Amino acid sequence: MRFSDETAKRPREYAPYRTSLDEQDLRLAEEELHENEDTREASMAQLREFIAKHPQIVRCRTDPVFMLRFLRYRKFNVTEACATLEGGLAFLMRMRKLYGAEVDTFHPNVLRMLDLDAIVPLGFDRKRRMAVLIRVGAMDPKQTTALLQMRLGALVINTCLEYERTQVHGSVWIVDCSGMTMAHVGMWSLSEVKMMADSINEVVTLFVKEVHMVRVPRITWMLLDVLLPLLSPKIRDRFKFHRSHDELCSSVDTSILPTIYGGEQSLRDASDNFRAMFDKQRPWFKLEEQFSMDLSIPAPGSRTTERNGFCGEESMVGSFRKLTVD
Repeated sequence: MRFSDETAKRPREYAPYRTSLDEQDLRLAEEELHENEDTREASMAQLREFIAKHPQIVRCRTDPVFMLRFLRYRKFNVTEACATLEGGLAFLMRMRKLYGAEVDTFHPNVLRMLDLDAIVPLGFDRKRRMAVLIRVGAMDPKQTTALLQMRLGALVINTCLEYERTQVHGSVWIVDCSGMTMAHVGMWSLSEVKMMADSINEVVTLFVKEVHMVRVPRITWMLLDVLLPLLSPKIRDRFKFHRSHDELCSSVDTSILPTIYGGEQSLRDASDNFRAMFDKQRPWFKLEEQFSMDLSIPAPGSRTTERNGFCGEESMVGSFRKLTVD
């Protein structure tokens, strides 16, 4: 594989930041995320330094949009942003070890899932949040797996996170449970449910503002009763349940809702727009296939690491509490 300098942990030079946000977006970022020109540049420098000095990280993106994904999610707490980045890379390495090429963005089975229109970003609502629709009934339990569903979800989330507005304003999720059967529930093992909850709580760097569950059959509660207690209280409290599409329309922005739900755009248009978004981001996904972390090297802060002189008594993340950037 030919490696790109854009995934070098110490590139020859770092890409400069050029915002795609307007004044309203930047104002919200400052008010709610503690972001301004000073905190942005200093924090990106510290996060890049963390990547450069981390003994396990081999290759990782260091461009501004990727760096800001973690900094904004952690409201510019650099220590927490470092921990989230480190945990996300380690999670990806474990997934590759367990499942191999099946977790690759461009694996045929993952790309085939795109044709189902099972998870479709609908665009930005009036509050500038990215709305995402999940159609459970569109997924045939005989043709898909829990892993593929999680991988499709990750593909959608990563596509949306390449847009800075999504990083700042977050997302709204609409989960249509129509057509959900025992076979849909049965494909999820307890370990896979826990894996999904862990990734939502610790790995996914996307603000979840609301989750709207629509037409939830009793069988779905077999899954929800396991999943919901594993989610953070903040996310769990954002779940709302609707018995019908009419109830849904009273709670979400109908301008982005598909016409089959009583909204104003066709599902086909939304799907085509998502395909265009995904195609635009293909180069970044190709770069992310180069991400590498050598987990055979002792983790920073472990006893073996301390003997080798990497971090002394502190973890790699903890040491960044004292980092000063000129």
